[in-house]
Amino acid sequence: MKNIVILATGGTIAGAGEQGKDIGYKSGSIKAQALIDAIPELKNVANICVEQVCNINSDDVTSEIWIALAKRIQELLQREDVDGIVIMHGTDTMEETAFFLSLTLGGSAPSAAGNDAKPVIMTGSMRPATAAEPDGPANLLFAVKSAVALSSPSSCHPGFIPGSPSRYADNAATQESVILEPKAIGSSAVYVAFAGKLMNARSVQKIHANDLDAFAELSCPPHELSCPPPSGHLPLVNTFDISNMRELPRVSVLYFNADADAELVRFAAERSAGLVIAGAGAGEFSRAWADALTDVVSKNKIPVVISTRINRGRIVPEQLLVPGTIAAYDLPPAKAAVLLRLALTTTNDPAAIQKIFLES
Repeated sequence: MKNIVILATGGTIAGAGEQGKDIGYKSGSIKAQALIDAIPELKNVANICVEQVCNINSDDVTSEIWIALAKRIQELLQREDVDGIVIMHGTDTMEETAFFLSLTLGGSAPSAAGNDAKPVIMTGSMRPATAAEPDGPANLLFAVKSAVALSSPSSCHPGFIPGSPSRYADNAATQESVILEPKAIGSSAVYVAFAGKLMNARSVQKIHANDLDAFAELSCPPHELSCPPPSGHLPLVNTFDISNMRELPRVSVLYFNADADAELVRFAAERSAGLVIAGAGAGEFSRAWADALTDVVSKNKIPVVISTRINRGRIVPEQLLVPGTIAAYDLPPAKAAVLLRLALTTTNDPAAIQKIFLES
């Protein structure tokens, strides 16, 4: 059997509250080993080793935790006796952590079965472990099964069809076959496994605050004519060296809405190394905000990335209202902030950062 390391960071999957209830719980309350012991079927899927990295609500995750987690994963992936990693994480910021890992693991390490990178798969739950019908056990089992399958490209794992146009696996929660869409991009081997779906770290987003099927891949497909990919776009060719890092530069995300106070822009600029604007429509905002952002670019000399508060679509440089700002392309605001924070560890030149966004 394959050797899979489970790294636990807390979240709802480790949450505890009044027995049988879905709300009013405390995230990160149960130790990882207790969660694993409650899923006896895992022993038939892989050899499991568990490490407790932290035990927090994912809203409390910091760049220090991201970096420590990535460094530990890098250490584990270099070991010949490790075939894959599964991370238990809270759902609120899971997509940000997944994207950060995809940008910093450098394609991870080759598996013993071939040249494919060893999988790193994140999962969590929408209900706490003490709920009447928790979804965490099914998601964790699915994640481990997916890690085993992706670390065995030459063999056909039961319920999984490697290399086929549509991949399927058995959803332990519903006992139905569901489509998996592991669209590996560039050197990334980081995925989110949730509700029977395996999703790429770059394109996955949380789309529902309550449903068990809470995640989907929302990045604009290259073939969608309404938002064609920018010329020369090469997804995830950038990886960032974090070996000497302890934390990332501070970046603020500002959400534009009708009649929003432009002083918020100036206030945030004084306290941030960079800004991400969640603009309306195709990254637009009021004249007052445009004036404030012009001042930020010219006076504060910090990079400003323009994204959109809309779930689908793309911002390209030709659309930018303020010269010197940076287009986020198809990255939503939260992920644009992750990439900007990493980019700022190498440069604060807007043209160079625009190139990083183009290539990431």
